[in-house]
Amino acid sequence: MNQAARPLVPARYFLLLGDVLAAAGFSLDELVSAAGFDPCQFRKPDFTVTAEQVDNLIVHALKMTGRSDLGFDWGRRLKLSSHDLLGYAMLSCTTIDQLFRLTARYYGLIAPIFRMEYQRIGGRAVIIYRPAVPMRSETLHLVLEVIAVSTHFQCSPLLTNTQSPYDIYMSMEEPPHVHRYREISPARVHFAASSLPELRIVADTWSLDAPLPMADEHAVKMAEERCKPLLQRYREQGNWTDWVVMMLNEAEDSQPTLNELAGIIGMSGRTLERYLTQESRGFRSIAIHVRNERALRLLREGDMPISQIAYRLGFTDLANFTRAFRRENGVSPSDFRRGGSFR
Repeated sequence: MNQAARPLVPARYFLLLGDVLAAAGFSLDELVSAAGFDPCQFRKPDFTVTAEQVDNLIVHALKMTGRSDLGFDWGRRLKLSSHDLLGYAMLSCTTIDQLFRLTARYYGLIAPIFRMEYQRIGGRAVIIYRPAVPMRSETLHLVLEVIAVSTHFQCSPLLTNTQSPYDIYMSMEEPPHVHRYREISPARVHFAASSLPELRIVADTWSLDAPLPMADEHAVKMAEERCKPLLQRYREQGNWTDWVVMMLNEAEDSQPTLNELAGIIGMSGRTLERYLTQESRGFRSIAIHVRNERALRLLREGDMPISQIAYRLGFTDLANFTRAFRRENGVSPSDFRRGGSFR
């Protein structure tokens, strides 16, 4: 594993965010300068940013605007043509099914900080997006929203029946601007719908094999041949420990296993364990530490019933939680909440 390898996100997507900022009375140059970039360099066609820089840009944008729906408006502005050469191939696909398969194959050219998986079961389409690198919660939730909204507005013009209902399942909690999701009707949006951070789109009524208006199989093949070498620029991230910590911290009502997390990123549990051990420590040690830190935080922060905290952390019952907590901290959860000291 190359520790220096980092995924690179095309800066052109932030130019679309600039349109959102302008509508709110701010400027892209102001944002990129605050995040430490030269605005002239940032606007170059091939300019890219790392996952850490994406985090920085988004945190600055949220702070600058004070808007919770920034991701929603950003997602509305993305079109198939926004994706450069891959967008040309997508527009030339013969069917929606081919479009999804192509996009999943080359999603690293769009957002290498996420992974896209496409499954077709008969006439049913299932599209899953999951984070592939560690990122802040603010970034995770905003990008999930960008993907959900942009997928809707990019697919709608291609459907034979634009009123075909479908479902969007988001792991994030219901946002303050939840009323805006009426704008993506007939999508039915379900929040807090997954124990792991992800976005899942399930469509039973889309015409996956209906011919698309700009179908050109030759153009797809030509564009795809040019996309293949471009993927070499978008390598896997090197710090798997931070990614595992993020996934465990974001998990709700479950405790993901090593194999479950490894499957998300397309590797075996044994391989992921080897990378984690090379970086710092094994999965079990990380999982125990993260769950205990979450337990301490939840006990300190409010008056959530201890039984509810146990289930939220993925314990099957209160007794198991109490034993695990006492083993790590020397006191029971209830004693700790009452101000008991550590051993």
